[in-house]
Amino acid sequence: MTDEEKMKLTKKYVSRRDFLKISGLATGGAVLAACSSPSTSDDGGSAADSGSEAADAPSSEPGEVVWWYGWGNLTPAVEQINGLDSFQEHIGNNTLTWKDSVEQEEFLTAFAAGEPPDGGSNTDYPGFWARGVALPTDDLVAGSSVIDLNDMTPAIVEGARYDGQMIGVVAVESFIWWGLNYNTKHVEEAGLDPNNPPQTFEELLEWHKQMTTFDDAGNLVRLGVDPYDAMAGEPDFPAFSHGLNWWNDEEQSFNLDDPRMAEAVNTFAEFYRFAGPDQMAGMRSVEGQGTWGAAFNAEVQSMIIEGYWHPGETQIQQPDVAQFNAATWAPVPSSRAGTKIMATGPHYIQLYKDGKNIDGMFKVAEFMLENEALDIIFNEVGWLTGKISYLETVDAESFPGLKFYIDSVAEVDEWLVGRRSPIHWFVAGQWDELKEQVYRDLMSPSDAVAELQKRAVDEWEAQGLG
Repeated sequence: MTDEEKMKLTKKYVSRRDFLKISGLATGGAVLAACSSPSTSDDGGSAADSGSEAADAPSSEPGEVVWWYGWGNLTPAVEQINGLDSFQEHIGNNTLTWKDSVEQEEFLTAFAAGEPPDGGSNTDYPGFWARGVALPTDDLVAGSSVIDLNDMTPAIVEGARYDGQMIGVVAVESFIWWGLNYNTKHVEEAGLDPNNPPQTFEELLEWHKQMTTFDDAGNLVRLGVDPYDAMAGEPDFPAFSHGLNWWNDEEQSFNLDDPRMAEAVNTFAEFYRFAGPDQMAGMRSVEGQGTWGAAFNAEVQSMIIEGYWHPGETQIQQPDVAQFNAATWAPVPSSRAGTKIMATGPHYIQLYKDGKNIDGMFKVAEFMLENEALDIIFNEVGWLTGKISYLETVDAESFPGLKFYIDSVAEVDEWLVGRRSPIHWFVAGQWDELKEQVYRDLMSPSDAVAELQKRAVDEWEAQGLG
């Protein structure tokens, strides 16, 4: 690939200038102060001390490489990759052992015992970095003959840096997060035009009302959309769709007690009030009708705000439903009509300080960025990583709805690099509790966001991060 071609692709897949302008990372990354026990390593070292540890870490002997990850659907791809002669040659005299669907608590227990895996994925990356248990990967990546950061989407590379250091090896799944996916068959059955999808929350609410159906006894049969399902359920989406970034990277501060956040929680509550909070809870309690695409695949939910992976996952898991999938821009309030928003952020293979085979884990991470591995992950799971030269080869028509995501990156007006706060998942958990109080009319929107701000600040201080 020529330099000119690479520059064109870099602009297509999120330019560095636009990323820096939106994310506030132009100063070289957030600074996490690790002062108290929750944010220090077992031997008292903090995340900010980790830079020297990587250089001093002993070279691991060949042997077992232990990788844990939170995903449940990645394993078929891992099994295929592990069976490749080229993979075995790359990792040398090592053998890979993996464990899927690992919960956060299991990671924390392993860290506390000093017996973590060598690496982990789909975890609380910033939180683990703040605790001082993760190693920076800058030197390893710089010395790699496989990984070329100039061939990676700049937003994802910059988004991987905290304290000016990379907190893991970007790998497995790292592309873009937001789009409205909808079942065109259901749209037509409701008398709506699938070629004219909603662009605002107000329009989405009307579609929701027309597409939500009940039986004669008033029981919910099919839901239009759950505005808190999948990627929309985290605080990043309701905030940013309303023009708010709730976490300030530069100042390390929270902006949750804001009228725009209150507007978001009030608007989203209308969707629940129409369908019935108890009806929604009942639908979710049925096996196979959970969040993150399950209800969409079961055709009891017609729309979902989800990332680029939705088209591929749906095609792989439920092809008879996937054929009706279409995607468009995620909605915004009518006051921001026409604004095209998008989020991105990296997943990693994060290396752990107390891991027994860091060198072997890094070799596994390297191979996950080889085109051979990227092909398997795309075909088996539907996932992409922001390797520019690889993205150029992807067939946008591979899965119904994927083309929107591939094409959208050149048209985005406002970018967010999400999940940046070291206590992102704590805030998300509190958001889950408080938003329910609002849609059940037990708390006002303004009181809910004020309480969310208070809880976030209290937790930040309790962890010694302030």
